[in-house]
Amino acid sequence: MHHTDEAPCWTDWRWQQRHCVATLEELVQAFPGLAAREGLDGLRKIFDRRRVSLTPYAVSLIQVDGDQTPLEHDPMWLQLIPEGSAAGPLEYDGHTENWELPGEMVTSICQHKYDNRVIVRLSNVCHAYCQFCYEALRTLERRSRKAMLRKDAWQATLDYLAEHPEVEEVILSGGEPLMLADARLEALLSSLRRTRPDIIVRLHTRALSFNPFRITPALVSCLARYQVTAVGLHVAHPRELTPAFLESVRALQQAVPLIFANIPLLAGINGDLATLRELCMGLYRHGVTPHYLYQFMPFSPGHSRYATPVSQGVTLLRQLKRHVSNLAVPEFVIPHVTGKHTLSLELGGQATRLTVDDQGHEIVDFINWRGESCTFPY
Repeated sequence: MHHTDEAPCWTDWRWQQRHCVATLEELVQAFPGLAAREGLDGLRKIFDRRRVSLTPYAVSLIQVDGDQTPLEHDPMWLQLIPEGSAAGPLEYDGHTENWELPGEMVTSICQHKYDNRVIVRLSNVCHAYCQFCYEALRTLERRSRKAMLRKDAWQATLDYLAEHPEVEEVILSGGEPLMLADARLEALLSSLRRTRPDIIVRLHTRALSFNPFRITPALVSCLARYQVTAVGLHVAHPRELTPAFLESVRALQQAVPLIFANIPLLAGINGDLATLRELCMGLYRHGVTPHYLYQFMPFSPGHSRYATPVSQGVTLLRQLKRHVSNLAVPEFVIPHVTGKHTLSLELGGQATRLTVDDQGHEIVDFINWRGESCTFPY
């Protein structure tokens, strides 16, 4: 199933979805070398209880050896194929909510956590499934208890927005909002614009990594027509920045003023300086701003597999700050259930100290980007 430019439907996003690898048998068919690998029975149990799905395009991003066996540490394989969860206080348990507090759910699909914006869950499914998903209760559970987009829920959300002018922005997310067909998305955007002509509309997607062909001319024109202000791309590794990914970025840039990226910090995938630098500079080079670097969220799948120490994230960004273009350095955040918290890059004994001298002038002692002790303004 590895990419064949000759495949007549390869660039049709619906064909990609119809031909997803979703069972262990299909995975072995895509990677024949797996048949001889130990541990398939354990993998089968996870396939039985959790959603696993890879578009043919996503399959093509996984590097293999001569026997068509995925390389053990391949960063795409590590993102998309589950492993059994280890026991631990922060491990995913299939029911602990890590982000949506009950009082914030103003409708069954609309969350109002921060003052001036809401997030709306347009879909509980995805093009392919990140096995570390922060919304695993919605996306990875085969029998999710999370509400789905229905007409009454959408209308209730519109009513809430009409009654709350302090909400200045709506974030369309999921799951994957671009799993919706163009006509459905257009109807939603149209009713949103009728209800709140002034509202800022942002959309979050991982389509460009797993099915970049979803960014069709019709979709781009729809986003332009309804004045979508920003599109946030979820991306984790420079291998995702393929020609198809970048072509989709260029298409979006014709219609949407702001394109940015959110990056989960993942051990063994991007938790080292060389990889993170390549990813952030690669995004910036093509006009995508690396916005957030997310510390791994507690109670998400694979915590023991993917989580890095907080100090490691701080160190990585200190190693980037001023050493690469500042627009390529993301903000490091902890996604706490009460809201995101930005971490200072001066943890671990590198604190900034503000004092006042004998004349009443402010003095700032700090460690600069070279690791040198400095005093401002002297």
